[in-house]
Amino acid sequence: MNHPDRSTPPRSTEPLDELDTEVLGSLRRLVTAADPVPPGLVDRIQFALALEDLDAEVMRLREEPALAGVRGAEPTRTVTFDSESLTIMISIRSSGDDIVRLDGWIAPAAPHRVELRLVGDRRVVIADEQGRFVLEGVPRGLMQMVVRNASGSPESVVTPSIVV
Repeated sequence: MNHPDRSTPPRSTEPLDELDTEVLGSLRRLVTAADPVPPGLVDRIQFALALEDLDAEVMRLREEPALAGVRGAEPTRTVTFDSESLTIMISIRSSGDDIVRLDGWIAPAAPHRVELRLVGDRRVVIADEQGRFVLEGVPRGLMQMVVRNASGSPESVVTPSIVV
């Protein structure tokens, strides 16, 4: 006895007509109203997928509690990323309404190349011999760092994306 495969829906070779288009439009409006895509989700997904170096070691995120700022009343947020080969700690301090300053330290210390990836922008700095780096005038939003080893090794270490 021959049983049709019930997991595969029947296929039509006819093109979509006006009724099909109307039904699909109604279904789209219903799904959009019932479960809309969160604002910025598409941008965040595209940002995460744009990473060029897929062989990079991905760091783990450890976020520290907010501390009172050293200068003024503006809070400072400290975030730590770690992996098998590196640890990065960054202090995020507000420099204005939509701008932050990132002070970072990398261990083990060396003049590593630090690339800050932002939506639509990239910035590169070289950490000093103590592993310290500063990025000023960073716009608030989604960011990610790619650190290339000071030894010139092609291996990279990548932080998860965070919002600053």
